[in-house]
Amino acid sequence: MSELSESRIVRIRNASDINIDFPSDLSFFSPHLSHYVKEILGIGGEAYMSKSSDDTMSGLFIYDDAEKTGTSFTRSRNVFDYFYKMRQFNSLFAELRTEHECETYDIYAIDLDNRGIDHSFSHEISVAEHGDVREIEHFMALTHPGINRKWVGVALDEGDKCFIVRLGNEIGGLGWLSSANRIGRLHSLYVNPQFRGIGIGLDILYARLIWLKSMRASSAFSEISRENLPSSRIALKGGMSVSGQVFQYFKKDPSSKTANPAYRL
Repeated sequence: MSELSESRIVRIRNASDINIDFPSDLSFFSPHLSHYVKEILGIGGEAYMSKSSDDTMSGLFIYDDAEKTGTSFTRSRNVFDYFYKMRQFNSLFAELRTEHECETYDIYAIDLDNRGIDHSFSHEISVAEHGDVREIEHFMALTHPGINRKWVGVALDEGDKCFIVRLGNEIGGLGWLSSANRIGRLHSLYVNPQFRGIGIGLDILYARLIWLKSMRASSAFSEISRENLPSSRIALKGGMSVSGQVFQYFKKDPSSKTANPAYRL
């Protein structure tokens, strides 16, 4: 009998269901899964668990219908196949590589416990407050087409930090971070094309690493597409190194892939 035929799918419907002990071997992202579920439910998305007959969790699937994007957290091919067919999507992130068309993202990581962080900043960095939500929503809607705008306010409510460089009266670049179980995740770095090449991206990276270290985070990671060479170079300059991969799958029209893996991988 297959692994999935012995399993059941359980929908996570509200915050009271989120106090779940995700197995450490379920996913590289296990320390952050509760955080991801809170955010996906907060923006009106869906979350499902796959559980085996002995009540062991074998997978987690989160999905945003507004963006038509999802993420499958599992090491089981059978569970992945079920989640892959579960919803119509433009893109789906997963840790398993299969025969389906996909783009590779490298996971860059850094050990903060055993590494000093030192950087001379070229630009002033500010940390977003709730009063900045509309400005950030506007910026991210322009730079991450198709984004669910609800995500910005929910992310800030759930403790995510947004680090911003402003040049004059406009945002030159920004980058987000979340932290769970002393592990930081750096995501959604974007620098306005007209301001690239002047060190904004590197300043935002170091600002986030310094903040995480001040909060006693032990490590940090970031998923970067292999097609995104500027972000890969910034990560390497910041002392990060490749420690694994995740994959973005496309369905139907590959040109409709979403640029924002903000609350996902």
